[in-house]
Amino acid sequence: MRDIQAVSDRGRVVWINGAFGAGKTTTARLLAQSIPGSVILDPEEIGSMLRPVLQPIAPVRDFQEWAAWRELVAATINAVIDELPEDGPRLVIVPQTITSEAHWSQIRRALQPGVEVVAVALHVDPDEHHRRVTEDAEEPRALRWRLNKFEHFHTSTWVCSAFTAIETSALTPTAAADTVQAVLTHRRPA
Repeated sequence: MRDIQAVSDRGRVVWINGAFGAGKTTTARLLAQSIPGSVILDPEEIGSMLRPVLQPIAPVRDFQEWAAWRELVAATINAVIDELPEDGPRLVIVPQTITSEAHWSQIRRALQPGVEVVAVALHVDPDEHHRRVTEDAEEPRALRWRLNKFEHFHTSTWVCSAFTAIETSALTPTAAADTVQAVLTHRRPA
């Protein structure tokens, strides 16, 4: 834990990107368990809050299209970091698929100066992705959505340069979380 805290006194964000159903939420939970004092912030909750307010007057297919969602995600990350104890890891774990480079840039720019972002992307091959989402007991109704959105994530080529890729097809959930923690622990600011 000392290595994780030493990199940024202001606070850190590990953004776990990946296709819907790639294991982001599971990885985030396991990572949070292994780093006491870290917290998970799920931007889906912000989208859920905005949907009944904005959808009737500014309908979109995906809440990430609302500038308000992107602004609130960054503002919430900033506010959460401010609330974290200074003697802890000051780590916010964000499991969220993001495929728009412009949206990603807007969120990054809105974070407070000094907040370090460690961006990782969980990659999974199509067969393993299909197996995972069809066997998911937590969100079985999301099957069609996840299968339909898989290719969209993989065609977002900018993700390869903006995020550290982690191939998870052959990894257990624990091994995936351990790999994210290794990236987080060994990364040093440029």
